[in-house]
Amino acid sequence: MKDRHWNSLVATLRHGQCVLVLGPEIPAQRKAGTAAPRQPEGEGADAECSFAGELAHALAAELEDDNRRPSGHTLAALAQQYDDTEGFGPSALRATAERFYQGGGYAPSAVHTTLAALPFPLILTTGHDALLTQALRDAGKAPIVQRYHLRGDRRENPEFLLPGDARAPVVYHLFGVAAEPASLVLSENDILDFLIGIVAENPPLPNSLLRVLKRPGQSYLFLGFGIRHWHLRVLLKVILRALELNRSGSSIAAEPLRGLASGDRDDTILFYQRGMRVEVEDADVGSFLDTLAGKLAQEGGAVAPAARAGAGARVFISYAREDESLASRLEAALREARFDPWLDRDALVGGEDWDLHIESELQSTDFVLVLYTPAFCRKTDGYVNRELALARRRAMNVRGSFLIPLRSAPIADADRVRELGEYHEMELREASFDDDFAKLVSTLTREIQRRSR
Repeated sequence: MKDRHWNSLVATLRHGQCVLVLGPEIPAQRKAGTAAPRQPEGEGADAECSFAGELAHALAAELEDDNRRPSGHTLAALAQQYDDTEGFGPSALRATAERFYQGGGYAPSAVHTTLAALPFPLILTTGHDALLTQALRDAGKAPIVQRYHLRGDRRENPEFLLPGDARAPVVYHLFGVAAEPASLVLSENDILDFLIGIVAENPPLPNSLLRVLKRPGQSYLFLGFGIRHWHLRVLLKVILRALELNRSGSSIAAEPLRGLASGDRDDTILFYQRGMRVEVEDADVGSFLDTLAGKLAQEGGAVAPAARAGAGARVFISYAREDESLASRLEAALREARFDPWLDRDALVGGEDWDLHIESELQSTDFVLVLYTPAFCRKTDGYVNRELALARRRAMNVRGSFLIPLRSAPIADADRVRELGEYHEMELREASFDDDFAKLVSTLTREIQRRSR
């Protein structure tokens, strides 16, 4: 790989701007004494092999035991045959996968250990297992595990708070997790449904995740996609296009291409460079990661993030127009505290669909602060009431403090807004703004820490 690609990858990794994307061929370590699934004829059993490959062998063995001849070698192909075979079916397939992944016979491999030591703030994985999460915990980190539920809806694919640095990385399972069999993407039909789902946004991926993925200047490292295999090439390319990962910074895919004829190797590399801007490094994943870790160490390792109370949390400010001065002061204070405030005065521009834009912002925000003032109470008719209704609907799907009324002055019982009565109020008075704001930051920070556990 050219020096400029290494330099770009190491620089973004140092500054917490590199997203790791894992395919299904990351190796797992079989524990001593654990019997390997019966291998197809002519194949040996290695101590280190991909979890997906092991499950594929297990499904093939069950089909053979039922006098069915396995067709195909990939997990997706064998899962599809298992799904289609009379007496097996999708429920049995997911139950088998759940038992296999939770059987306890596998441990993180050396690749998992090396990955866990690197400062990735966000990891997207098509794996169903928890081996990387275990490796991250073994490395002293506090991973936040989330998953996409292909068969769920927006409530089952909720927004979540992304971390500010790599000490608490998000591990996002695109293909579901073994602990929830209904979420698993296994068969060829499942993969097609997944690709259709993320393109059609049905169900949608969390806006908080998409917002981070589309952040300018970010790089992506793709590992374990086995791009020698055509169906995995297509999977990776559709993910790149659907999530718009190619519109940000540089992207690198490290995969061993040995065994391919020279022409096929060149075609594979060009397949990703054309239109995707992905540089393919023909290298063993373990060796590539060792080199990356060495280059990172030479540059001084990860840059420690500045202390920041808000950790980049998104905050939506709802206010009556008469309170614009207080809203602006709150916005500036939140930004100084390293939150990411959203105020419609600055964010909305002419011609945008107001309802859709506000609703989108509320779906992706981490907190809603309502300036609960006499002017707000007098707004019996106004757009601020629409914002409040949308915020209350979103609050029903978020545990803990999400919608917080900030009272600027005493409010008589007769003037109170009934819809705000169920939420814990805090004070934000002009005369004691700094003290009141410090208490607000403390509350928001505690909530961020609670959500990150």
